[in-house]
Amino acid sequence: MQERLRNMILTNENYYSLESNNTYMSVSQYKQFRSCEAAAMAELRGEWKRPTTTALLVGSYVDAWFEGTLDVFKKEHPEIFKKDGSLKADYVQAEEIIKRVQQDDVFMEYMSGEKQRIFTAELFGVPWKIKVDSLLSDRIVDGKVMRSMERIMGKSFVEHW
Repeated sequence: MQERLRNMILTNENYYSLESNNTYMSVSQYKQFRSCEAAAMAELRGEWKRPTTTALLVGSYVDAWFEGTLDVFKKEHPEIFKKDGSLKADYVQAEEIIKRVQQDDVFMEYMSGEKQRIFTAELFGVPWKIKVDSLLSDRIVDGKVMRSMERIMGKSFVEHW
C-alpha cells in the first residue's frame, strides 16, 4: 500500500480520476459504500458513473467562484445555460448565494484561505484523500451549498453528517 501512495501524486487534474479513486478512499466513496456497495464497486471498476445532478453542479458553481475558476466552469458546463445564453434558474440562485456570502465578513474570512488544497493520509490501514475548500493557518473549511438546513433522515444536517 505504501508503494501505491508513493507512486501516485494527486493533482487537481487527476483527483477525481478512476486511478485516484482506486488508490485512495474519500468521504464520497465511503458514503457510496454505506449506501450501495454494488454501485461503489461498479464505479471503481469504471462500469458505472454517478449522474451529474443539478445540486452537484450548483455546489460546483459556487466552489468555482471561490476558486476564481468560474469562467472555466461555465465553458466546461454549457448545460447550465438556457438557449438564449442566460443562466438557468438554479444557477441564477447560485449567483444569489455568492452575493449573499460576499456580504458576510465572517464567512468570507473562513473562505479566504488556500483553495482546494489536497491532502492524503492513512487511516485504519487505508490511504485517504481530501480536497479542502479553504485552508487557513488554524482551521480547515469545507463549505456546503444546501437547499435547506431542514431535517435529513430525522436529524438536522449537522447531526446527520
